[in-house]
Amino acid sequence: MLLLLTLQYVIRVSDIYTASRAQRNLTLDLARTFAIVLMVIFHFIYDLKMFNWVDWNIPDGDGWKHFRWVIISLFFLCLGLSLSLAHQSKFRAKKFARRVAQIAGAALLISVATWFAIPQNWIFFGVLHFLAVASLICVAFVRMPKLSFAIGLGFMLLGLSGMFSQRWPFHLLFDDLPAYTNDYVAIIPWLGVVFFGISLAHTKWFKNDPLQKFPRLASSKALIWPGQHSLSIYLLHQPILIGLLYLVKLIF
Repeated sequence: MLLLLTLQYVIRVSDIYTASRAQRNLTLDLARTFAIVLMVIFHFIYDLKMFNWVDWNIPDGDGWKHFRWVIISLFFLCLGLSLSLAHQSKFRAKKFARRVAQIAGAALLISVATWFAIPQNWIFFGVLHFLAVASLICVAFVRMPKLSFAIGLGFMLLGLSGMFSQRWPFHLLFDDLPAYTNDYVAIIPWLGVVFFGISLAHTKWFKNDPLQKFPRLASSKALIWPGQHSLSIYLLHQPILIGLLYLVKLIF
């Protein structure tokens, strides 16, 4: 019953900050699709390791952690672009509140599920948690591209300086969080990438939607659809992958 309710929730959830059809930006949709494809590849390899079919040091080994950085950078850059596209002309409070609630609800679902499945490494602040928090912080800056770029640069420099712990501020607030958790995203420096996305959204290059110039891309629903339903794919792909690999293991 819980699984059915979860699936119903996921199917009804719309994309993370997808603008209205009149405001669609093909470049943004395809960037999301690219990020989704890389994420599925990454998690598929991670699952192979979980089933002991490969012994690669994923997600923390050299190369693998950088691969993950590329993926989350794309997602966070797209968040900044999406926030600006949806709200820079007018702040749509109901739309914003609904979608933050959807992301936060999905994040809570992941926390609860991992609390029961892997209590020693449950996800207390992963990608979806970060997206919800970053949305609340960054939406106020969607009309301030220069300031957003400066703030983004500041977060990056703070991250490189080592002045803040990777677990800030959680290590100051809680004493019993897992020593290691999957999918963790540090607020510093990653919040800076969202601010860079806001700044990029105001450039002539993005506003001209450069990929719209390629008719085959613009007409390909298979390429655009994943970018328009990234949250649903994010929530569903791992249960599907793990289930399929488990069936393969049972058969062979």
